[in-house]
Amino acid sequence: MMKDNRPVAPATPPRVWPLEALIGTFATLGTFALVVWILYNGRDVLMPLAFAIVVAFVLWTAVDWMGRLPLIGATPIWLRHFVVLGIAVFALMAMFLQLRTNIEVLARAVPAYQLNIIDMVERLDLRFGLDELWSGGLSRVLSEQVDLQGFIRGTLFTLTNIGGLVALIFLYTAFLLVEYTGIVAKMRIAFDDEEGVERLLSLGHQVNERIGGYLAIKTLINILLGSASYVALLWLGVDLAGFWAIVIGLLNYVPYLGSAAGVALPSLMALAQTGNLGQTALVVVVLSALQFIIGAVIEPRVIGQRMNLSPLVVLLSLACWFAVWGLPGAALAIPLTVIIVSLLGAFSFTRPFAVMLSNNGRV
Repeated sequence: MMKDNRPVAPATPPRVWPLEALIGTFATLGTFALVVWILYNGRDVLMPLAFAIVVAFVLWTAVDWMGRLPLIGATPIWLRHFVVLGIAVFALMAMFLQLRTNIEVLARAVPAYQLNIIDMVERLDLRFGLDELWSGGLSRVLSEQVDLQGFIRGTLFTLTNIGGLVALIFLYTAFLLVEYTGIVAKMRIAFDDEEGVERLLSLGHQVNERIGGYLAIKTLINILLGSASYVALLWLGVDLAGFWAIVIGLLNYVPYLGSAAGVALPSLMALAQTGNLGQTALVVVVLSALQFIIGAVIEPRVIGQRMNLSPLVVLLSLACWFAVWGLPGAALAIPLTVIIVSLLGAFSFTRPFAVMLSNNGRV
């Protein structure tokens, strides 16, 4: 037997992770953890400021629209800022007064609603023999475990706290509008790189167009959805139709979850009011149809791909911001994610991340 004298290839040495890459990875993870920690622990300060920035984007867009009108466009920009801010504050105050009045009416009607629910559950106990499975059946569990009056009182207290938060947000927004023209001048003085300043201003303009335009159109769509829901609830005989119309419009700012809650809450109200499952099912069908027509047919045609975010990214950002800031974070999920993607797309070394987060790859 002949011996094979061919040279044996040397074994591939194990790949050693470069020290720089290892340090960079740990630095990135540490920075991310630090940012999340700051966002979570500083939410009392940062969350109103984030809302103020988003509201300012919407108001800047409205000011820009006003500037294109023949006569109004000739007015000073500070006057347009003042008018837009005044209209927004007036509309928000009227909405909160309406909400508070209706919640107080709802609180007075809760005992009657609770009796209707208990009566319905007692009928279910008798029909399906649930009272034989455990003592008292579902009606006993409901009467002992569910405190609707306490829930309404808690809602009123929460609404009062939200009113204070909204006042702080609009205070921040007013100062942002006042500082709008001065920020550009100060940036030009602070930085010698004129090209870099122009790039930052262009980035800010793009973010303003995307977020401000999106939220302005989204607000009009939510008003349309609330108005259609108001007519439908009146037709179906559901109490406090105006209150639920406002709630449905506000919830529609939250992706996915807002639409589901906008159907579930008024439907539970119809169930408490009538104690009739058939009537409640009709409310569910009508409100779901409105959500589908406006949310799945009209809204994509009007807004289009303005946000340019992958649906999976929208879902993940919703979960992440909800985990950090709760329901307010869920409402801010899309605008804040758009700001992050825009910033990532502005620099060459982070642009690949922006491409991966986008819907069509064009950032």
